[in-house]
Amino acid sequence: MKIEQGILIPHTLVPVGEGVTGASYAIVSVAGLSQRSVVKQAGDREIAAECLCALLGDALGLPTLTPIVITDPRNNALWFGAREVGYPSLSGSLRIGTHADASQMQALACVLSAWSQVGQVISFDELIANGDRNPGNVLWNGIQFTIIDHERALGNRPMQQNRLAFFATNQFKPPLVAAVQSASTSAALAQQALLSAGSTVWQMIDAEFASAPAVIEQHRATFASLAQGNLGSLATKTANSMSPLFARQQQ
Repeated sequence: MKIEQGILIPHTLVPVGEGVTGASYAIVSVAGLSQRSVVKQAGDREIAAECLCALLGDALGLPTLTPIVITDPRNNALWFGAREVGYPSLSGSLRIGTHADASQMQALACVLSAWSQVGQVISFDELIANGDRNPGNVLWNGIQFTIIDHERALGNRPMQQNRLAFFATNQFKPPLVAAVQSASTSAALAQQALLSAGSTVWQMIDAEFASAPAVIEQHRATFASLAQGNLGSLATKTANSMSPLFARQQQ
């Protein structure tokens, strides 16, 4: 995966109408080709976080989207985007609004707990300190999943809770919660091993950021250091993120 760069075609902007980040559909010119994309205005820290998380997730075998750093020709402001995948978020598919009822929460838990990579993504969110994995930030077409929207990760917003762990285990009984916890902890150990000192993944990330605009590249070292700093305790943090949920189900 690479960090792509593109030019926004402003008159093609159409609001998505979902989420809180003001995303829009638009045509973006990437390497001379027109691409229908989902784009949003964001600060340089948020764009850098999006790019690093996309690259890191892809290196871990997770379903992320190729990041595009987009220039708005009207004022040279930078936007973030990715090619449209053509299927909705979990919140859209399950019609979950701001206040989900019990049946919607149960449906969400059923879908997430059956996802073969749910444990890997729970661990990944601990790695990147992402507390914003809500149903709108996981795309799903009934078969395929894609994780999106990492602008609040890597210290851009405090992580209060592993929300994916919560949604995946909500209303489930202890044996099923324990199964998700086991998968998450195993994934954390595997991610620790893959990303340990000397891993070529970090070299790849460095190389990709080297070609990004300087205002984006300047955040790479800080964000990479934060993720690397989480590696040593990743398995423990991941297990602990699940423990309160396991205890809750035993009450």
